[in-house]
This record gives sequence, structure tokens and C-alpha cells, in this order.
Amino acid sequence: MLLAIVLAWYKGRRAVSADGRSLAWTYVPLIAFLTVSLGPSVVATFLYLGTKSGLLQAAPSGVRFSSFIFQLPLDFAVMNWGFVALYVVCRLYPNFRSARSAMWVSTIVMCVLNVPLFFLAPDMISNVFDAGQGIGIIQAILSMPLWFGSYPGFLDPSSGIGRLVFAPLAPIPLSGLIVWIAAQLIGGSAGSPRRKTARP
Repeated sequence: MLLAIVLAWYKGRRAVSADGRSLAWTYVPLIAFLTVSLGPSVVATFLYLGTKSGLLQAAPSGVRFSSFIFQLPLDFAVMNWGFVALYVVCRLYPNFRSARSAMWVSTIVMCVLNVPLFFLAPDMISNVFDAGQGIGIIQAILSMPLWFGSYPGFLDPSSGIGRLVFAPLAPIPLSGLIVWIAAQLIGGSAGSPRRKTARP
């Protein structure tokens, strides 16, 4: 994902939008990507420090600075690869139909789906032995491909090829893609009459 970000930045740095404005808006998906990937661990760290300093009341089981705080940002980043794809598309094709408005709507929808990750912060510092079960359940729900039909044996979702094929069907990237396409269709159909009436 890092390579895709660097290449998209390099390819799109000389591009300008149709109205000649800056392409700073294309960085919004990257900001959202970093927020949803690192945000839960940051919240968990503040909760831990607040509990240890006495500002917050500790749970009966106590708290600990667990490895979840360091491990989960990578897991959350993989789950949210849709933000990186959105950045790449916006950076390379900033003038494609309603790219800017579609980016905003798609980013907002994917961010909303990530809200449950922030509620995992107390579990990330919980001293309960099986505190990670809740985290695993939420991760599974947000990562499980929305495919209920049959598939060939070589497309087993647990295999490497299966993960690549079914990855776009996970709730977060799939919702972002659907909203992106819908916004492009709505924006394109709304803009076409204006283009026609503008002609002499």
C-alpha cells in the first residue's frame, strides 16, 4: 500500500484539477486512512494513561499496556485498504466526472463503518484473559467478504488467491466502491444537462 501511495503521489503531482485548483483534496482519503488505522490505539493509550494517573476509574479487572496497541494498527490498515485505492484513483484521475464529491461521500461512508473500531479501545488495555475475543469478532465482521454463493475450490477465501479475489467484497471497500459509483452516476447525470444548455 505504501508503494501505491508513493507512485500515485509521484504520478499525480503535475496534474491539476479541471478548474485549475490544487489537488490537496485528494489527501483526504489518506488522512482518514491514518485516522482509522491509528485512532483506536491512540484512544487506548490515552485511556491507559488516564487510568494510571487516576483521572479515569479503572475496571475491576485492571488495565495493562497490551500488545494489541502495537499490533492492531497494522490489522486495521489492511482492513481499510479501500482508502488507499480511493486516494490512488483521485490522485491519478482528479477530473473524472464527479471525482471530488464522490471521494467525500465514499470516505465518509467508510469512516462510519470504522466507528466500532474506536469502541475496542477499552478491550485493547483490558487485563481480562479473553479480552481479544471481542476485537477478533469485530475484525471478522468488517473483513468477511459479503459472498454467500458457491465458488470454485481454488478460490477458497483462506487461500492467497481467494483473499485477493474476495477482498473487494469486504464491507468497508465494497461500501466505498458502491457509493463512489453511485455518486459518479448522479454527478454525471446532473452535470450533463448543464453542459448541453451551455452550448450555443
